Amino acid sequence: MSVLVNLFLLVLFASIPAVSCFSSSSLHSSKLLHQHQHTSKSTTTTQLYSSSFNLNFLDSLFSTTNNKSQIQQHKTQLYQTCQSSYGISTPPIRTSIESLISQLQPLNPTPYPSTSKLLQRKWIVLWTSEKEINFFLEKGISTRIEQRLSDGKVLENWIPFVRGGGFGVTGSIQPAVNDSGSSDGLRTEFKFQKAELDIGKWGTYNFPPLGEGWFDTVYLDEELRIDLNSRNDILICRGE
Repeated sequence: MSVLVNLFLLVLFASIPAVSCFSSSSLHSSKLLHQHQHTSKSTTTTQLYSSSFNLNFLDSLFSTTNNKSQIQQHKTQLYQTCQSSYGISTPPIRTSIESLISQLQPLNPTPYPSTSKLLQRKWIVLWTSEKEINFFLEKGISTRIEQRLSDGKVLENWIPFVRGGGFGVTGSIQPAVNDSGSSDGLRTEFKFQKAELDIGKWGTYNFPPLGEGWFDTVYLDEELRIDLNSRNDILICRGE
């Protein structure tokens, strides 16, 4: 029984700071964020000559095609790095991940991710720098980390245990707003409301709220999401 109690405490104390991480800035993340510029206005110029219009159209077409090709190339490299480094975050690995993010960030096809419907779905964590989350993976307690964002209001994190049960938290989310009441479309604020530890036949235990923070989604498309958060951690997820 003492072994069970020790395991329970180990999982509990490792989990409480961990799950706040899923979405919670050092120089690294700030540098990446400052490279990302949003443009809220677009300019349309009426073409006086059809030939000029056609040239502009072709330039746009080739530019879009080139961007898609670059995005796919960078995504493939990122997926490979995440797979080979799953559950591991060393300085060299993080530097490599940040380099790939800095290449994808300017190509982000979703200008206002915090209010985009693409954000609202179930996500599987491919890689994170969060040491508490990686603890579960390194120790073999879990092999899969899940997060669900729904209705633009609800955040659910779930760490299923290999031997059954799991640890999860539920909270609220909302797009961050500045003093004037407007959003930059990048940052999402969260606040946890409850936590639950399920250890199978030994019962389920509820805990009080764990904290709050924010995450900036610097890249978002139909399958990939990249967050930098208030704990200076990186979260890379693939939609399911």
